Amino acid sequence: MTILEVIAVATAVLGLIVLVGRVFSPVVKRTKDISDWLEKFRRDWEGEEPEPGRDRVPGVMERLNKLDGELSHNGGSSLKDAVERIEKHLGTR
Repeated sequence: MTILEVIAVATAVLGLIVLVGRVFSPVVKRTKDISDWLEKFRRDWEGEEPEPGRDRVPGVMERLNKLDGELSHNGGSSLKDAVERIEKHLGTR
């Protein structure tokens, strides 16, 4: 094998590596973006434990349960109970 053939093979291999890199680079980037989004969604859904300098972040279900409690009667301290008291006081009910 002559030096010219070695250079030709090395150039072809290098060209193939660059071509494969350029084809798969957008796929890898998109996959990383999706993976990052899914991780962010998971953290938001499950919540996060407190860390130094950060308070605990409740998950989605915990936040929904809290809202649900505000929209139903619970003996006087919910938002729904407060609105009902105001309506009675104003005589609109």
